[in-house]
Amino acid sequence: MPRFALACILLLLCGLSLPASAQDANKPFALPVAGPPGPNTWLFGQAYGNTTGAYLRGDEWYRAGQRLHFGIDLSMACGTTLVSIGDGEIVAVDDLSFGSAPHNLLIRHDAGYVSLYGHLLERPPLTVGQRVVRGQDVGLSGDPDLTCDSRPHLHLEIRSLDYRTTYNPAALIDAPWDTLALIGPFSYPLFQQDLDNARRWMTHADQPDVAFGGVPLNNYAATYPTVEMYISPANPPVGTVEAAPIGDEPWALRRVAFDGCCPGARWSPTDPDLLYLIDGAPGQRAAIYEWDVVLGAPTGMATTAPPPLTSPDGTLTVSSNGTLTTIRRLADGAEWQVDTGNAIPALSPDNALLMWQQNETGDDAPTTLWISGVDGANAAPIASAPGLNARWLDATRLLVWQRMDATTALYIYDTTRGETVTLGAWEWLRGLSLAPGGGRLMFYLFHQPDPAASGIYTIETRAGAQAEHLPWFGGWRWRDADSVFYVPQEVDQPSHQLRVYDLASGDDIALTDPATQPFAIAEGDWSVSADGMRAAFWNALDHTVWVAEG
Repeated sequence: MPRFALACILLLLCGLSLPASAQDANKPFALPVAGPPGPNTWLFGQAYGNTTGAYLRGDEWYRAGQRLHFGIDLSMACGTTLVSIGDGEIVAVDDLSFGSAPHNLLIRHDAGYVSLYGHLLERPPLTVGQRVVRGQDVGLSGDPDLTCDSRPHLHLEIRSLDYRTTYNPAALIDAPWDTLALIGPFSYPLFQQDLDNARRWMTHADQPDVAFGGVPLNNYAATYPTVEMYISPANPPVGTVEAAPIGDEPWALRRVAFDGCCPGARWSPTDPDLLYLIDGAPGQRAAIYEWDVVLGAPTGMATTAPPPLTSPDGTLTVSSNGTLTTIRRLADGAEWQVDTGNAIPALSPDNALLMWQQNETGDDAPTTLWISGVDGANAAPIASAPGLNARWLDATRLLVWQRMDATTALYIYDTTRGETVTLGAWEWLRGLSLAPGGGRLMFYLFHQPDPAASGIYTIETRAGAQAEHLPWFGGWRWRDADSVFYVPQEVDQPSHQLRVYDLASGDDIALTDPATQPFAIAEGDWSVSADGMRAAFWNALDHTVWVAEG
């Protein structure tokens, strides 16, 4: 079986630069919020530029801005106080010719730019011509859907004085962008990769200016992730259920890839020594390189990107022509087709079953969940309702969740019994992730009525389980069924730190020392080897893949 086919489907985020604790003299502006980020205040949402969100919704939301996201989004509850990013003068209040309804605000800054605050809760209490200073209250955040329980956030743009060009806020606002990105999307990478320019526009710093009315910039001939990867339910993790114990010695850090390579490096799902890297020269189609981290060199195996959709263990590939799904076994080339409508299925961890989601069109239209044998036999719907999603937990169980307004309800569906168990329902649940083996979940709760209730939780996937509030906040990746690696979100620290937390015992161990091992994970782009004994990350220090290991 070609090893490249084991490449993991999902990328997460990519990177930028080391966080800075002191003011950067080259960046004239501050963040538009007064307090630090956190589960009770605000969190990083969507970046500026060549984002996956802009790729997916470019024609719908961002056509005027060359199909790129021409601002940054910060997630926060409605009514969060916003402040001026710099000294300046109010030039417009509620001028919706600039978009960003229901209310907006424009400030012409002394530094030679105009900032636009969008999706505000109410008309800002300011007047045209009024002077404001950096850090002054200027408005309240809102929700573009007018509900305050749909997607409340601030959309911030920095434009030229003639309003025709938008600039990258990350290049102008002094903030620890890599630390902010530790908490963010958990399903897709932050930026959309052009496989004919694999390193371009893949970091916060490397984003183009947007000229309103210009030609689209992200109509890629080949791209990653593919549209099919966004449509298909994500694979469950298939790493070790019980990793070997971690010793007392600090972990070592070392570079393992080509200089400047590569965003989205991912481990083989079965071989803990193999990484898969997507890279290529400008103007040439990128390739997938198999990299042996023990030898510190590529194995010689490479194939053209993008990688295919695969089963969790990488032994089967999945493709679709619209109505029919083709499943191909790599070991012998055998293939067969299954009628899944316009949906792309996910395979169970043992490759015995398929699950897919059929989405109807229209407001409040239902999503129907289907399962069948791997050959399409005994296909049957198991649930139908608006807002449904599902992923395999293990060979016989599905995690099903439904979001209605701000509330997400979690269920476990047993395919052998046809029974459903309710785990619970929570408001503002985000970052849902599954442990290897499917025995636990983790997620975080944002901006709870009781501030003490906000933060990260874990819950076992069994009837009667209770969610447990964890004593830290940051980005995490599963190590095994009962432990995670995590990086605390500490915006006042100049370096990141890798730690391991045992969910069963509560043991919390530092693996690296920020004083002697400075590094920063660029854009939250990191992953864990199949045996739980290594973590690969895109280092913001040099934008090259490094490995942390004991």
